[in-house]
Amino acid sequence: MNRLAGKAAIVTGAASGNGRAMAVRFAAEGADVVVADVDAAGAEETARLVGAQGRRGLALRCDVSHKAEIDALVAAAAERLGHVDIAVANAGVVESDTDCLRLTEEQWQRTIGVNLTGVFFTLQAAANRMIAEGGGGRLIAISSIMSEWGAPGTPAYTATKAGVRQLVRSFAMACGRHGITCNGIAPGFIETAMTARYRAVPGLLDAFVARTPVGRIGQPADIAALAAYLASDEASFVTGSLVFADGGITAGMHAAAGR
Repeated sequence: MNRLAGKAAIVTGAASGNGRAMAVRFAAEGADVVVADVDAAGAEETARLVGAQGRRGLALRCDVSHKAEIDALVAAAAERLGHVDIAVANAGVVESDTDCLRLTEEQWQRTIGVNLTGVFFTLQAAANRMIAEGGGGRLIAISSIMSEWGAPGTPAYTATKAGVRQLVRSFAMACGRHGITCNGIAPGFIETAMTARYRAVPGLLDAFVARTPVGRIGQPADIAALAAYLASDEASFVTGSLVFADGGITAGMHAAAGR
């Protein structure tokens, strides 16, 4: 398919995992992609994979906790690719297992800075660029199933992912009249570097699989497939939504709570 032919996309946090998968899938669907991450080497590798799909891939270092770097990223993307049609606010961090009673100010501020402040200013900068260009666009923000669950070991992470859900709604309302949609993706337990430490805990992976209706954990390709749809013209009437890509585990948790 070439649903994104002629489009130019920005994906933050694209040096690995879900971000890399989305960047490569966008390229496979016909888009040129700006790959943004603090991991410059990883971003370069993702850009190479984009290029292998026959599309332009541009790697740029960006720490999304700094608004100035986001503004520079979007400006560079528009200059190098000619326009910005798709922006995915994917960059995220999770604090090391530190519960609500021991979380430090530094951990809190870093997590908020990347996962919430970074998402807000990525969406804002991309939306303003799209409005200036006048061609509409697609905004996508990555939340998590943890926007719905309490997690005493990662309180800052869960707070930010719930906040992303509200940002999606707010940007959808602000941008709709400009032909810009904004949607969120809430991944479940995905096989990425971020979940490696949890997958290494004896019995935890089996427990997640047992509670997941489809009987497996997710892959980055699962998130990329959904993002490609939301980035396409096929999703022009979908906005303000948070779509769960979690194999049904969240639905099961709600069902359990209701018994």
